[in-house]
Amino acid sequence: MLRFDSNRMLRTVGHSFISRESSGGHELERLRLLTFGGLTLLTGGETTTGATTRRRRLALLALLAVARNRGLSRDKLQAILWPESDTRRARHGLDQLLYFQRRHLAGEDLVLGKKTPRLNPALITCDLWEFADALEAGAHEEVVRLYTGPFLDGFFLRGAPEFERWVEEQRNRLGKQCALAIGAVAAAATARGDHASAAAWWGRAAELNPFDSETAIRLIEASVASGDRAAAVLHGERYVQLLQTELGLPPDPRVMDLIHRLRAGPVC
Repeated sequence: MLRFDSNRMLRTVGHSFISRESSGGHELERLRLLTFGGLTLLTGGETTTGATTRRRRLALLALLAVARNRGLSRDKLQAILWPESDTRRARHGLDQLLYFQRRHLAGEDLVLGKKTPRLNPALITCDLWEFADALEAGAHEEVVRLYTGPFLDGFFLRGAPEFERWVEEQRNRLGKQCALAIGAVAAAATARGDHASAAAWWGRAAELNPFDSETAIRLIEASVASGDRAAAVLHGERYVQLLQTELGLPPDPRVMDLIHRLRAGPVC
């Protein structure tokens, strides 16, 4: 939580580096940004509230978190966060945001770089970075664990259509990456002969990527292998219906063939 008095803002939260005064002197607390399933700034495992978490300030952190070490140019930040403002107003708005973050969160070093701002990983952690690292390392179960929901789910920025488009792009990209990781975990379960677990994992992958024919086929096959033919048919029919009603597209012929064979008799 954040407390305010008439003279200064006392930051009384702690887990990533937030500046705080105490009787023992000046200490720092580390910040953590959570981007899956919403957008939350944590300190000491507690949700930070108040002025530091106004929407545009959080949006700036999210943009820089995705850019990670390469940073994001000031021009790009201005275009995304203030698309309808002239250059002077957009530049002033970004200056104010950066000034506030540096003054009230973790000091001058939270955001590094002048022309291309980037977050300082020594002062802030982010679930998105851990997700990317796990993905690169092939730690698929860790990828799935970190993906607690769609990227910035429920978070919006009024009057910033460019930001909304950017969020949708990132949300789709990350959801597909998680679906691939789930597929890898499911394939490992199949290799062990644990078909029930494989079917459950492919079901999760289908929730993230419902229009993907390969995922639908794997889910149907895993359901059959686990002995649940009725569920296999249901999964196939759901895939067909989604494609037709949501996208107006014909289903993959391989899925239709599987459904027909399941209805006709045993599938080899």
